[in-house]
Amino acid sequence: MKKYSILLVLVLWVSFLSAETRERVYLQTDKQLYMAGELLWMKMFTTDTDGRLQSFSKIGYVELLTDSLSEIQVKLDIQEGSGAGWLELPPMLATGYYRLIAYTRHMQNEGNEVFFEKTIGIINPYLRDENTIVAEEEKEPETEKTDTRLISSGSLSTNRTSYGKREKGELKIVGLPAENLSMVVSIAGLDPLFNSSFSISDWKKSLRNIPRNTLRKEFLPEYEGAIIEGRVIDQATGQQVSGELFAPLLSFPGKDIQVYGGKVNDKGNVLFHTHQITGKKEVATITSSFSDKKYQIDLLSPFALHTKKELPPLSISPLWHDYLEERSLGVQITEAYTADSLSRVDKLPPYFNYKPYKEYLLDEYTRFQFMEDLFVEFILAARIRKTGDTKTFNILTERMDRFATGQTLVLLDNIPVLDHQLLVDYNPLHIRKVDLYLGRYLFGGQICEGIIAFWSYNYNYPGITFGESTRIFDYEGTQAYRYFYAPKYDQQDVSTRMPDFRHTLLWEPSLQSDKRKELTLPFYTSDVPGTYLITVEGISKEGTVYTATHTIEVE
Repeated sequence: MKKYSILLVLVLWVSFLSAETRERVYLQTDKQLYMAGELLWMKMFTTDTDGRLQSFSKIGYVELLTDSLSEIQVKLDIQEGSGAGWLELPPMLATGYYRLIAYTRHMQNEGNEVFFEKTIGIINPYLRDENTIVAEEEKEPETEKTDTRLISSGSLSTNRTSYGKREKGELKIVGLPAENLSMVVSIAGLDPLFNSSFSISDWKKSLRNIPRNTLRKEFLPEYEGAIIEGRVIDQATGQQVSGELFAPLLSFPGKDIQVYGGKVNDKGNVLFHTHQITGKKEVATITSSFSDKKYQIDLLSPFALHTKKELPPLSISPLWHDYLEERSLGVQITEAYTADSLSRVDKLPPYFNYKPYKEYLLDEYTRFQFMEDLFVEFILAARIRKTGDTKTFNILTERMDRFATGQTLVLLDNIPVLDHQLLVDYNPLHIRKVDLYLGRYLFGGQICEGIIAFWSYNYNYPGITFGESTRIFDYEGTQAYRYFYAPKYDQQDVSTRMPDFRHTLLWEPSLQSDKRKELTLPFYTSDVPGTYLITVEGISKEGTVYTATHTIEVE
């Protein structure tokens, strides 16, 4: 789109930075032991090799693995060096230890050795595995006596040491450094299997031991948004195409114009540099060639391949049975009452922010059964032109003195239609609106002379069969926002019948210290008694880290 100089400067700037920049990541979770079906809350920090918070990659990757098999894969939005997300642990996950791995695309240039990895435990009391059961006579772990004291660079205090059920508490964070910290705070039930935790201070000390491997140039950094990569396949042979001239496009079907042109890398793969792709949606790919060959684009997974790593069995005492069943029941009840906490982020600004020259709401006009009649009678700034046996659309130039001679981009619900005959023959009664955009537009190096955008009533491209080169996939972008559910019992009836089985009482992943020396946060206890661990961690652009822990009792 009309930003040629800016685009060139950005490409040169990023090429220079990516040749020099190395990244490291740290991932904090609300706890380390989970029940199958529970939500895992997480916060990712991206830094340089010295642990200084940096804003380079805009996408973070998190995977939950067994020894080598990935069970869950998610992408996080990273802004100013941090991003928050969650994993919904499948209810059929087997009991065991799991690997939680975090990285960026750019880190793949150094190899898996530089990825962040931590071990978590997951228990499924409804899937019996003899390998996870230990002898009956083994002593049941005493959760309330577990020593969880960690070396802290700050200190925490609460207004009381113990609380009743459904009571308000107050957490005070003191000893904060002068820099602005990006922080994360959690209050969660103490884990019976993990007597200590790998803190952000431990992680920073470990950075010197992470190898500085040769920095390859295979994976471009995602400095603006997700890079979607694919292979161009010759439909006749099924083989990847290399050395051919073609024009690949990618778009997201829907009600907004969001089209990206692709560029070919050294491996012959096509890269689409996208921006702000959030949530689950469809993605469409299409490519045209300068020959009679038919091509298609097959998308590649952006996630890394992992080597196998043996994990020990997670041993569970039969004495835990009642506790685990109660906690599992609590997970199910909490999910039932808080399912609506999943919410999209606030509407993002449009990727394509140009206004149409003309907008035609077709229900305000006489409706026609043939597309050509529509353009002859009403849409006069565009036309259908016949060349030989084919018909194509083209549009007036920006000066409106003649029709453009170049290729006009035609969209149906934001899907590029390169074979215009498909829309010439399309039933116009499916169309609610037609937008015309005059002038030249640039999509990833591909220039079009104007845009004609057709929009159906439900933006679902009804009644059309696209050509073989058009492929539509389900796509999962960065995570949708999810609110952390926590009732405020000073604002509602404590005696309400709505159950409260929260095992994580507080999760605040977006806290900024703003150079304050201390902070105060409220929290609310649930119906679940026991010992709760409070963990506060943070990091600054100067590389200063903060970590502190504290415990409270709920009776």
